[in-house]
Amino acid sequence: MAAQMMNALAVTSLGKKAELISLPKPTADNDSIVIKTAYSGVSIGTEMWIAEGRRDDYGPVPFVNGYQATGTVVEIGPGAEGAVQLGDPVAVFCSGAHSEYVKASIGLAHKLSDPASMQACSMFVQPSVAANAWNLAGLNTGDVAYVVGQGLVGQCAAMIAKLRGAYVIASDVSGDRLERSRSVCADWVIDASGERALDAILERFPGGVDIVAESTGFGALLDDAMAACRGKGTFVFLGWYPDRASFHFQTPHGKQLNAVFPCFIGERPVRESVIRWIEEGKLEMRALISHELHWSEAEAVYNQLFTPTRNSYNGITIKWA
Repeated sequence: MAAQMMNALAVTSLGKKAELISLPKPTADNDSIVIKTAYSGVSIGTEMWIAEGRRDDYGPVPFVNGYQATGTVVEIGPGAEGAVQLGDPVAVFCSGAHSEYVKASIGLAHKLSDPASMQACSMFVQPSVAANAWNLAGLNTGDVAYVVGQGLVGQCAAMIAKLRGAYVIASDVSGDRLERSRSVCADWVIDASGERALDAILERFPGGVDIVAESTGFGALLDDAMAACRGKGTFVFLGWYPDRASFHFQTPHGKQLNAVFPCFIGERPVRESVIRWIEEGKLEMRALISHELHWSEAEAVYNQLFTPTRNSYNGITIKWA
């Protein structure tokens, strides 16, 4: 019997092109499930590092990019029985999310309480990354936290820090991101295209702030970010640095900073809490989605992400149902 085929969005030329192609539908194996995808979420951060060949997560082209999706369970592998039922709505961390069907490990699948939350929950990875980072950094109620960069991870980090009772400062150069952050993410937002964020922060907090998270992955921002941290404060390497990261050693040395290097999306309780917050509306992920696409138009939009116009995008969801 011929394999059932599906539509998928594949990177076919690193840093240049993505195309809609037809691929065989995946099948569940041990400890995995297959979902019929409702939405896949696009991040123009880590995902584009992969699409441009700066990270080798999926091997040679062509490959289906994306790592977060929601949908309904259509197949359950022999090691995943009992964890979910056919028809359950779930959010998954996976490989190759931008396709009509997705296979995921049952350990990285989470049942949703409300199918209406599928679009918002298809962006659950970025807030999970941020929540894991704050857990490692020991963010406390009453802390002053500064998040450098307001891409999706930075926006989610600011939003979660505020939910946890911190006073949150955020900076960026993008007008759209700054406006979204003022609306739903941070207490004080600094337009770094018009003033030096470090000077503004030290004017209000001369001793520096309790915790600084650098979320952009741009090494040139590390020195100012570390200088904004108070003595014996905590610095979080929240961004992903594709090459070597360097900074003036004397700044963290003299301040005796604690350093945190979070990775991945946290343990299961972290992810479940984030998804619960999204479903309850406490994490306003819909406010961070700038573009809602049908899969048939995803190719044209995705190819814009290889150009400077990517800065006009925030969160992107692709509807596959």
